Amino acid sequence: MPSATAPLDFQEPVVVQLTDEERTTGELSLEHIGIAVSAMHRDGLVVLENAVDVAHMDAINTILVKDAEEMAKMESTHFNGNSVDGRPTGNMSQGPPLDPDLLFEDIWANVPASAVLSAVLGPKPHVNYVNGNTALGGFGDARQRVHADLFFNHAQFPFAVVANYYLVDVSPANGSTELWLGSHRDTSFRDHRNCPGAQAAKPTELKDGEAIKGELEFGIRDERLDARRQVAPPMQPTIRKGSVVLRDLRLWHAGLANPSADPRIMLAFVHTPWWYACPARVVLPASAEAAVQKWASREKHPVQYDAHFVPATLDHRKVKFDPNFSSANKGYLSMLPQNLGSGYVDDVSNY
Repeated sequence: MPSATAPLDFQEPVVVQLTDEERTTGELSLEHIGIAVSAMHRDGLVVLENAVDVAHMDAINTILVKDAEEMAKMESTHFNGNSVDGRPTGNMSQGPPLDPDLLFEDIWANVPASAVLSAVLGPKPHVNYVNGNTALGGFGDARQRVHADLFFNHAQFPFAVVANYYLVDVSPANGSTELWLGSHRDTSFRDHRNCPGAQAAKPTELKDGEAIKGELEFGIRDERLDARRQVAPPMQPTIRKGSVVLRDLRLWHAGLANPSADPRIMLAFVHTPWWYACPARVVLPASAEAAVQKWASREKHPVQYDAHFVPATLDHRKVKFDPNFSSANKGYLSMLPQNLGSGYVDDVSNY
């Protein structure tokens, strides 16, 4: 039996407990780097605990919790429905505040996370996407389809990793994300419901290069989920505030209902290799440019933001976030399976 689909003897995320010195200096021990990199390749996910000053998380959470109720009523807010039966899930996109005083380096360019990312993706990874995911309370047992955050033909090696920051302690009690550990190792675009080369096209699916007409067909095909469940069923983790969760973008997962009354907010920063040439840009105010340049030029584990700076104060509640994680590297694209179509890529020309 291939190792990628063999029954697994692990069902919990690997947690690397960082020391205070590792958190403040960014100098992880070789043992911790070894554990984290191995977990990323085996499981598709690792938790770096004690990686962030919790006071920084509290400051951002206070602002976003206050915003959440208002954003839930705004027409410009994007809700991540994608449920099997079409019911609302209470899962909405909610990005972080963009005031330069709130661009905390241990969230926007976390050094311990960057050390692991550099080992997995190569030196000086690029950030092409910054957003957040909020699970509002009061939506019963609604849930998203199991999916990976990919709309297009992609590689079968690590090409994008998201750094997630839960702003509070999370567990099934407040809607932690369902994870299918190890699913990234044996998956391709063929497993996606919206892959035109994998099955006959339906009216709600795309033809090659066309946009999906809705989100109901976005997700992993049922037969692949059934097969995976036999060797590695999904789980919902418990993760402490102050952690960074690194997740391979190919990993199957799903947003579940938040049974608590308070919104559960998680920030998301997608990193790609320096050579990948992702066309997406992070929209930031010009006042943030100095901080971005500092992160890119720092000596230890620099992080490069592919940013579009605008000379105005930005309302983080209304900024358009572009989930285009595709590549413009023609050499890389030529190495992908050519019988699956290119898939759906968001238009990035409307900033």
